Amino acid sequence: MEPKKPSILLSIFKRKGEEGIKTRIIHEGNKSIYPLQLSFLLAAEQPLVCFREDDANWVLVTGDRVIASGKGEIVSLPYGELVTVNMALAEEYKDRVMMKTDFTRLVLKARNGESHLITLEKGKPYWGIFQLLHFAVGA
Repeated sequence: MEPKKPSILLSIFKRKGEEGIKTRIIHEGNKSIYPLQLSFLLAAEQPLVCFREDDANWVLVTGDRVIASGKGEIVSLPYGELVTVNMALAEEYKDRVMMKTDFTRLVLKARNGESHLITLEKGKPYWGIFQLLHFAVGA
């Protein structure tokens, strides 16, 4: 799989979504707000977008992978390991969330067969990250 350029991923996020109250594009001016999340970066890895509910529940999208913390575990999935990125329809409908504009969860399926549920900020931040990850997977 050919690596995706961070600039292309970020342009997809901007075109298909936008920042929110808890979702921000990472840049030099705001990196100090995300010390915990950025501590998970590998050498030369570029952070792109971060959703942070609190220090236990967050999602960091980089140029190479998605890193998520929730329910006491941290998941790191390189784009090359992702098979699909889908809306978590069953979970949303189970919680009586019927409007797509109110969705907050995505299901990431890895090559090893594991599925991971991540939670994002509803609205345009959700759609921007969904489209960015969907493109990164190559679907």
